[in-house]
Amino acid sequence: MEIRKSKKFLLQICFLIIAFLSVVQLNGQSVRRIEIPTRGEDQSFQVITLGEEGVLVLTKTGKLSFNITKYDAQLQQAWSANGELEENQSMVDFHRDGRDVYFLFSKYNSDLYQIIKVSTGIGIMQKFFFENIRRFEVSEFKVYNDVAYLAGMVKEEPVLMSVNFSKMQPRILAGGIKGTASISSLDYDDANGLLIVSYSVKKGRSSYMAVKRINPNGKIVEQLTVEPEEDYGLLTGKLFSLNDGTQLMIGNYGFKGYQSNGGPMSQGLYISKVDGETPEYLKMHSFTDFKNFFKFLPPKQQEKIEKKIKKKKGKGDDLKLNYRVLVHDIIKKDNQYILVAEVFYPEFRTNNNYPYYGSAFGSPFGFGYGGYNSLSMLRYSRYYGLNSWAWNPWMYSNYGSNNQQFDGFKYTHAVVAGFDLNGKLIWDNSFSFDNVKSMELKEKVKIHSEGDDISLVYSNKGKLASKIVRGNDVVEGTKTIDIDTQKEGDKVRDTATDDIEYWHQNYYLAWGYQRIANRTEGSRRVFYLNKIAF
Repeated sequence: MEIRKSKKFLLQICFLIIAFLSVVQLNGQSVRRIEIPTRGEDQSFQVITLGEEGVLVLTKTGKLSFNITKYDAQLQQAWSANGELEENQSMVDFHRDGRDVYFLFSKYNSDLYQIIKVSTGIGIMQKFFFENIRRFEVSEFKVYNDVAYLAGMVKEEPVLMSVNFSKMQPRILAGGIKGTASISSLDYDDANGLLIVSYSVKKGRSSYMAVKRINPNGKIVEQLTVEPEEDYGLLTGKLFSLNDGTQLMIGNYGFKGYQSNGGPMSQGLYISKVDGETPEYLKMHSFTDFKNFFKFLPPKQQEKIEKKIKKKKGKGDDLKLNYRVLVHDIIKKDNQYILVAEVFYPEFRTNNNYPYYGSAFGSPFGFGYGGYNSLSMLRYSRYYGLNSWAWNPWMYSNYGSNNQQFDGFKYTHAVVAGFDLNGKLIWDNSFSFDNVKSMELKEKVKIHSEGDDISLVYSNKGKLASKIVRGNDVVEGTKTIDIDTQKEGDKVRDTATDDIEYWHQNYYLAWGYQRIANRTEGSRRVFYLNKIAF
């Protein structure tokens, strides 16, 4: 009898331990951390997660050198390789295609480009050089079937080109867009072997999306336009080819003529199915129709705006909004399309002609060391496209007697929504940011779905914030945890350019720059990677 009681007691203890560990993992726990000592402004890093295969870290180690190191899923080093760059070259962009990663390098006002192909399995690197158009502002870089595609602008005109790795001879593809245009996205239709290019177009007061399908010979085999009702304009658009062959255009839209300070102001999100020669549907959803979009506001402001919305809708009208929105890639789950969008606005500060030197840790890997990344500025203006009518931070460089200096993008909240296969809004939820600002316009919230639950996580100043939602309901409210250095006596003094990605299983990978003080070992500056269980 005593033995039976003891077994029962031990079994209860085991269940309690398992339950405790489950709670710890759900709330976030650092499983493993590695640190790379950094000198600061002359050294920068690019992280590429590879799922269960591990993670790739690209480090610019000097003006003419770089290092690529692969870590496995336990953050143990798998291999490391060094490489050389041409003078003053920086990374423009990268693309992952299966087990290979392609890095595009160039330098400002140069026609020499370099592509480095890295086999993530064994670490073999191949270099490809080609000459390109001078002052080609690249905004998209993709590689399909040993052909690189580059999209961007040259003298305010959209340019699309291909570079075949066997010939390394650039080739200009597909033109002929009437009006002011910019290339919004590149995608590839594997089933038909077609490159799919989407354009943001402004013609007069109209703004819409155009889609071109191009064969390997550079010929346009099909094109269509996605145009809203007369009172509206499509501000942005990204085209996606899903695994089942479905092609969707998503983005945000606004009222015509309601663009504050020359900047594009979003009224809501749209989704359009564009499989054939004409769009099958175009569904536009105003943020005033979302149940949780305004939850980021204090209760009194939220109540006030909801009253205004109700009053407007009672008159058959809609309250005009003025949000800037960054739309994520669409996710198909079961019979739903899940979409995340982040609301932000640019901030400025009066500089009184004092120079701006950027972060003490240096800018991310790319153009513009020591300040904000010019590629990010390019992508901001190209994301909202259309040059003269998009907000441009450079135009504020001299304003009155004081110097108005761009001071980063301030994020207010993220909205996550589910749509049925016909584009109808089913549910929505939101996640408020706590004083989040970034010098780069990039996705901050990362999501992972398990069953009916969706976890939303973001990293900021060495902390992780998380929230779990299920449709319109909140399963677990916002929780915040510190990213542990896993070393006794450590005190984090500063964290910069931190980021997080869903990695694999129930793990996320967080990384960034930190300055750490230790009472017995002194201070150190590091680039960290933390494997975190949720």
